[in-house]
Amino acid sequence: MDWGQVFSHEFAESLADGFARAKELDHPVAVFDADGTLWAKDIGEAFLRWVIAGELLINVDYSKDIYFEYEAMVDQDRAHAYAHAVKLMAGLRLVDVTRWSVQMAYAWPNYRTRMRALVAGLKQEGIDVWIVSASNEWTIRTAAPFAGIEPDQCIGIKTRVSDGLITDQVVEPVTCGPGKVDSIEQNIGGTPVFAFGDSMGDFDMLEYVDFPMVVGELSNPTNTLIDIAEQRGWPVHLF
Repeated sequence: MDWGQVFSHEFAESLADGFARAKELDHPVAVFDADGTLWAKDIGEAFLRWVIAGELLINVDYSKDIYFEYEAMVDQDRAHAYAHAVKLMAGLRLVDVTRWSVQMAYAWPNYRTRMRALVAGLKQEGIDVWIVSASNEWTIRTAAPFAGIEPDQCIGIKTRVSDGLITDQVVEPVTCGPGKVDSIEQNIGGTPVFAFGDSMGDFDMLEYVDFPMVVGELSNPTNTLIDIAEQRGWPVHLF
């Protein structure tokens, strides 16, 4: 596990302990948050800004600051805001959103090579790797291969699609906070060995698993999740 030595000592030790636990299971699973964890920054929010800037959304009032309104919602209720960001795409063709997402994912400069190596290491240990993200699922699916994860092993926020068109009917559960745990239970089953996350939106998922693993940014020392991780003895790695 030489690749594991690039992480903090406590992080690497917890990985080794988790690998030992995984060998006792028939179907060990690891779940990752995407934005801020597998890669830096938020690709879902970047995609939203991109479609707004290009005036590609079709059921919105462009005389308003759409992204500012979204950010205000985030301050009040993250799960509601993240679902709203996906509902804004109502009326668009899924094929177009997928194509734009492919372009965004290919140009995205924020993938973390260490996390891709970690994903590969987990797979070598026979661990099934999933993404559980609060960004729109269509964009996350196109970015996942750049982190070494298959698109069909991604769970994000999405709405129902009718006749190829995205609707405003959100598919529950919304994958934020406790919704991440609900989604794991519904779509994956069993308790994952590992969970990797970077924010309070991942707290419930981290608390749910055997080995919670926290990542963060050296530039953001006030991250509440890191404070909680230190209190609980969860391993942390800072990029």
